[in-house]
Amino acid sequence: MDRLEEKGARSAKPAEKAAHADALARDITAIKIGDCLLGYKALQRRMRGGRWNHFRGRMREIEKLIRHRHGEIVPEADDALIYVEVIASLAFVEFKEGFVEVVLGWAARWVPWAGKAAIEEIIYERTKVRFSPLSADALGHALHLSYAERCALDIRTVGAFDVPKAKRARLQKAKRRQREQSRKEKQRRAAGAVPRADYLANSLSQSRPWEALGISRRTWERRGRPTPELEAIPEGGSIPLAA
Repeated sequence: MDRLEEKGARSAKPAEKAAHADALARDITAIKIGDCLLGYKALQRRMRGGRWNHFRGRMREIEKLIRHRHGEIVPEADDALIYVEVIASLAFVEFKEGFVEVVLGWAARWVPWAGKAAIEEIIYERTKVRFSPLSADALGHALHLSYAERCALDIRTVGAFDVPKAKRARLQKAKRRQREQSRKEKQRRAAGAVPRADYLANSLSQSRPWEALGISRRTWERRGRPTPELEAIPEGGSIPLAA
């Protein structure tokens, strides 16, 4: 039985390496000085479409929130361990029995003042219940994350306690529409289009020069669209010079 388990473990390692290699690609870049080719260098990059790790993504955003609020460590306070509770909840779903070391390591980095007994108590409380993944809004309420703070930090995997998910979706849709309108507006200006306000200010319907001449628009157009200044010049006369 032990040999079968060892054989299975050995066969799993190449599969893990292959899966990791599939998520990476290699770019071959030429190294030059002027026109002189020195050689080539292989650069490894992560391919698009790689598997998104929800736990790591949320953990990074929680750490971004901590840095914004507190700096490099969470200061000692009555509600400071809420961050540890949230990380423990996420890690328990992600790593199952192996989440203990993850939580202890994370707590040592961000709440070094907290005793090991307090962290182990949070871990023990988490293992007593059958825990399901936290929703984005539940995380937002636990961390007391406001919608303004969420937008300022560009946090996307944690909700907001003051704006529910449905309303956030409507606001996000409105922002996308505004960005699209701004993009199209820039394209029109680059193509030479005149802003509507300027167009209306200079349009004939607004200036109505025929009224200054006391004629109809049809007559004004038939006469070649004269301006009041030109109409005031007598036939065969000349433009009077300023004294």
